Amino acid sequence: MDAREEQGTRRPRRPGWTRSDFWQAPIGPIYVATLVQAVGRGAWYTCWALFYLRSVGLSPAEFGIGVTAAGVVGMLAGMPFGYLADRVGPREVLIVLSVVQGLATIALAFISGFWAVMLVTCAVVMAERAGPGIRIAVVSGLTSGPGRLKAISNCHIMKETGAVAGSLVGGFVLFFDSRPAYVALVAFCGAAHLVFALLVSRVPHVESLRERKIRRKVLVLRDRPFLVFTVLSGVLALNWGMLDAGLPVWLTTHTQAPPWTMGALMAFNGVVIVLLLNRFTQAASTVPRAGRLGILAGVTLGASCVVFATTDGGTGTVVIVLLFVAAAVQVVGELFFVSSTYGLAVGMTKEDAHGEYQGMFTSGTGAAMMLAPGLLTALLSGWGVAGWLLLGALFVAAGVGLPLAGRWSMREQRKEEATGPHTEMKTAA
Repeated sequence: MDAREEQGTRRPRRPGWTRSDFWQAPIGPIYVATLVQAVGRGAWYTCWALFYLRSVGLSPAEFGIGVTAAGVVGMLAGMPFGYLADRVGPREVLIVLSVVQGLATIALAFISGFWAVMLVTCAVVMAERAGPGIRIAVVSGLTSGPGRLKAISNCHIMKETGAVAGSLVGGFVLFFDSRPAYVALVAFCGAAHLVFALLVSRVPHVESLRERKIRRKVLVLRDRPFLVFTVLSGVLALNWGMLDAGLPVWLTTHTQAPPWTMGALMAFNGVVIVLLLNRFTQAASTVPRAGRLGILAGVTLGASCVVFATTDGGTGTVVIVLLFVAAAVQVVGELFFVSSTYGLAVGMTKEDAHGEYQGMFTSGTGAAMMLAPGLLTALLSGWGVAGWLLLGALFVAAGVGLPLAGRWSMREQRKEEATGPHTEMKTAA
């Protein structure tokens, strides 16, 4: 049998998640934990606004103030907790944050009053925004080479899959739209975070700097290429807010698309991400390749904004077709964006500082998600077509900047290698 015949009879490779070794230690428990937590988060974000307004009894103004305050706290939490994770162990910090998030979420069912609710919500959002970066640090400590980026991509896929399943749970809660249903939702979401902590406890310990007797100051705040990358990735992360916050406003104010369209577009996006992200991430295995994907991300996301703009005033079948064309272009841009930024975030991180670097990286996306509702509502509802074009231009500019930041980082790394290790990193006697 020659090579072609052998290739023709070879069975197609099964998806990783269908094989038992995918779920086994050391990384497997993180996948399971991420999936469970994402189901809880998907249910929560389907209902959270109505929970605060109808079950807790906040006014719309109080809800807006509380959400903004929690978003600011969450945005600032990533790097400090990442810095702590490098020193005491990312697994341990991730477990503590998950327990805090779970207990604080459950506490929302038993408290009342604006200030108490806001403080507890700040604790929930703080843990939520700091957690993903520390999870990447755990994965980075347990993997190396191409397997590291693939494991991070798998976690993202688990998050997307769980979010879709969780939205179905949330829809069930909204069907009843009652105090008991919202209390059950809070208990369900809080339990998901506690189960996450339990599953992560089964992951091997990642050695900390303290255990390795390494003392150093913060590195990421002086790493200018990485800080620029964080800002650029935050700009591109507005494409998530574009779907979650901007597009619903656009559909209701500038088109006559039927109400079910938004749900169909979100489901389409989630399915494509789950099916294709690993393939795209494989192309981001080095900093230069990840940077080139960043250009494609910016251009494609910018093109999706142009197509979305053509739906202004649209009605009937035509607007639905145009919306799905725009969503198809957008999801390709999102695939380029996620794979590019993960590749750059891993490739530009110093090996002994995964916690603080990934914490800073997730702070950029956290800032984008905090600003997205107000910014995109103003752009798309207030400016209309011009708002879409301006948003598209921002995406293109940020995408073009990613490879420049990557090359800058590589030059700095070569300089450090030539001059020896960082002068402020030393091993204790």
